[in-house]
Amino acid sequence: MKVEIINNANELETLEPFEVSCLLWGTERIPKTYGYLGFVPDDGFYLKMICMEKDPLRTYTKDQDPVYRDSAMEAFFMFEPAQQMEREEQNIYINLEVNANGAILAGYGSRRTYRSYLTSDERKELQCRTEVKDDRWTVSLRLPVSLLEKLYGHVDLKAGSTFSCNFYKISETKEIEHYASYSRILSDTPSFHLPEYFAQAEIVEKNK
Repeated sequence: MKVEIINNANELETLEPFEVSCLLWGTERIPKTYGYLGFVPDDGFYLKMICMEKDPLRTYTKDQDPVYRDSAMEAFFMFEPAQQMEREEQNIYINLEVNANGAILAGYGSRRTYRSYLTSDERKELQCRTEVKDDRWTVSLRLPVSLLEKLYGHVDLKAGSTFSCNFYKISETKEIEHYASYSRILSDTPSFHLPEYFAQAEIVEKNK
């Protein structure tokens, strides 16, 4: 995946979109789901995801609710810690999970269980917004460099820098249960918390 450098979030939809189209664990179809990811130097990553879904299931209204039981779109990211930073845990990745109400489940850790969760102030920095239209709903997020440096130490992100990520569409509610990813997951057991299957991403200069 190539993540282009942009000036601001308004340029996101000029980028090449990615698609969440790998159907997993018996899923036969999902509403078309795609997104845009760009990087603003010294600011952060900007993400917009779009799902062509009418009337998405959205029962949860509070941050840190189990929004994956609704219809949700999710983004997971993993960066390399700074060399001078000593952590008991390695391979820390961030999970950002959002339903159409704009309720976000946001945490970090090196495994699916015993995760740490972002504080209210940290969640505000994500600038999570959703919009529901007749035929689709969207999620917009910012992943600020300041938050990454709290988790990983100093990060010198620029053209040529690499990280890993994956993007998902999910509902665990039986009547509409479905799972899909951007980068395919080769596991018999349903779980998005498998960083070994994240896509490799590189920050690049924007095509003129």
